[in-house]
Amino acid sequence: MTGYLVTGATGFVGGALTLELLTATDAPIHLLVRDSGTGADRCRVALQNAAESYGYEPDFVARQRDRLHVVAGDLRSAEVAAQLPANEISEVWHCAASLKFDDRSRDEIFAVNVDGTARLLDLSERLGVARFNYMSTAYVAGTATGMLTESAVPADVSPNNQYELSKTLAEYAVSKRDSMQTRIWRPSIVVGHSETYAATSFTGLYGLTREALRFKRRTEKVFGPNFVMRQRRIQADPAAQINLVPVDLLVRQAVSLSMRPGFVADIIHLTNGSAPTLREILSAVLSLVGVTEPEYVTCTAGFTPIERRFHNTLQFYAPHVDRAKFFAQDVAERYGAPIDFPMDVDYLGALLGWYIDHAGLADEARAA
Repeated sequence: MTGYLVTGATGFVGGALTLELLTATDAPIHLLVRDSGTGADRCRVALQNAAESYGYEPDFVARQRDRLHVVAGDLRSAEVAAQLPANEISEVWHCAASLKFDDRSRDEIFAVNVDGTARLLDLSERLGVARFNYMSTAYVAGTATGMLTESAVPADVSPNNQYELSKTLAEYAVSKRDSMQTRIWRPSIVVGHSETYAATSFTGLYGLTREALRFKRRTEKVFGPNFVMRQRRIQADPAAQINLVPVDLLVRQAVSLSMRPGFVADIIHLTNGSAPTLREILSAVLSLVGVTEPEYVTCTAGFTPIERRFHNTLQFYAPHVDRAKFFAQDVAERYGAPIDFPMDVDYLGALLGWYIDHAGLADEARAA
């Protein structure tokens, strides 16, 4: 029987992917988690919380107890390898990652995303694994614009941050292993469940919402609660597509494609063919925060200090908002399973409303 090894099951994508494997297969699943003294218990609690949030039956995880084998520890430890059955795990899904991006966190980012991937590749070889699935990011595209294909990152593409660079280097390490079949999966910006709106990680779109609330709070502290920005310019392209993809659609596509007879692909985009624009996203975010939608301009010349502060709120997202990226889904098209999930302003409002309610920000948002 095929066995699976999954890393990152306590995280957003890894947890959802574990639940999808439990649904789509009857195979045993080994979950490798970092040991913090309670690694195994933490993993089971995280899976149960994710299952409840995504609409699974209340006892779904409990009914799968005999199939779930949690191994807690460091990849560098011989004890971890000893707890995993050699020649009984045919497929690895590597979802664990550091999501930090700043220069000061470079050592930590590379230790997890680059060195950790190399160690897991080594371990997979020792276990006799046949297939290694690496969960990367569509934004290894870095500064590239236009239509982006499912191919190796070109040498002349520059990353926007340390996270993107680490993922590029990890992809390179994965692609160079010839002792097993390797696949590189590239999700775009992952958001909550397509039906329940639930999420278990609050980065990306949710971080933007937090920053917008923080901006509102800071300006009111300085200028008073009735302050109104009379000039609200921002340097960005309102028509730029921001590729949001619901977590359940992402993992369903990945697992279903991977299990298709005759499926052959080295790099696969897990992206949304009907992603929203920046204008639609900001309209939903700023409506919840209580900030009027800005005027979009092509440069920051003449910005007031408050406009510069507002503009700086989006600096982490600048690569996504001022240079258009579109992600080809050629592999999914070839196998008849592309993701095409429209998100209008009402849907985005519901998605962010769930986040605000569950992140303890409801009172602050209502005050706006």
